[in-house]
Amino acid sequence: MTTPTATTPARLVKLERSLERLARRRAPRLPAPQVLVQTPDWSFEFGQVDRPFHGASAGKLLTATLVAQLVERGRLSFDSPLGALLPPADLAALPAAAGVEVATGITIDHLLDQTSGLPDFFEPPRGRDTAASAHAILKHPERRFTPTDLLNEAGTLPAHGRPGERFVYSDTNWVLLGRIAEEATGTALADLLRTRIFEPAGMERASTPYDATLIPDDLSDLDVEPFWIGGHELSRAHAVSLDWAGGNIVAPPHDWVRYLKALRGGVLLGADTFAHLQRPRHRFRRGIAYGAGTMTLRFGELVPLLMRGLPEPVGHLGFWATHVFAYPEQGAYVVLNFHSDRAMQQSFRIHVQIARLLA
Repeated sequence: MTTPTATTPARLVKLERSLERLARRRAPRLPAPQVLVQTPDWSFEFGQVDRPFHGASAGKLLTATLVAQLVERGRLSFDSPLGALLPPADLAALPAAAGVEVATGITIDHLLDQTSGLPDFFEPPRGRDTAASAHAILKHPERRFTPTDLLNEAGTLPAHGRPGERFVYSDTNWVLLGRIAEEATGTALADLLRTRIFEPAGMERASTPYDATLIPDDLSDLDVEPFWIGGHELSRAHAVSLDWAGGNIVAPPHDWVRYLKALRGGVLLGADTFAHLQRPRHRFRRGIAYGAGTMTLRFGELVPLLMRGLPEPVGHLGFWATHVFAYPEQGAYVVLNFHSDRAMQQSFRIHVQIARLLA
């Protein structure tokens, strides 16, 4: 921990002790959480912050940034329909509500703000399943998924409704966004992320090792922190390739902060385009608003009497309790990795404690 210069040291000590107690009480296999807080005046570190971790859906921030860059360059627009951007083969299996044509009815913005009406192959509706669901990959961790595989799995599910009608979080949207970026540039998604996001942002150790086109047969030497779904450790599972454009980013906490600083500092996007991404549009769930590939945490909605007035950071959460957030008014950045889908409540308790420090 770095001693602060512009906050109460006792409160940082309290945060560190909270994390130490939590780490002692965790399941024996779970590593201590990775916690990095940076402000203009002080920083705080806990756990192995030099180790890369899989950000899960926090990686959606980078895919959204990549697509928004293409909008700025005039390669597409936020209201471009999918049929103008993708070959028919990418859309053929996708379900649609009555009277809706996927090719003409769904736009880039519908994908980004999760209102496309397309189902989610990863968390399908109750009573349904896919080969790429969280449940299925625990049974078959060796399976690899290409974007075509994922779109075909989505095609086995019914549509949620008409485009623009309702918010339904769906990883299918992000497979399509990744494919749109590839088609618009003629370049593989992994290369686009490296040249247009990682390198300009100074993300020196960021990578996309679970991309189905790159993933090696033997993952035993992969440099990544472990992560669990339902008690199963999956960091060496080929099935993590299902995350493709929806979160396939591995990076240490300091690299995630470098990305956030580059995004907010105008290195990656212009101010108007970035404002389009971060503007809240829909309620994800209580305390979380969704923009276009971004989340805004509204702690005051969780326990109004205790949390009213706390800052509202912008960023994204990931499935195994990862947090990648910027605090615009405070000029601060918070990156958390709690390694497990069962640790989301723990991670929020710590994030709330950090938000109080930053308030």
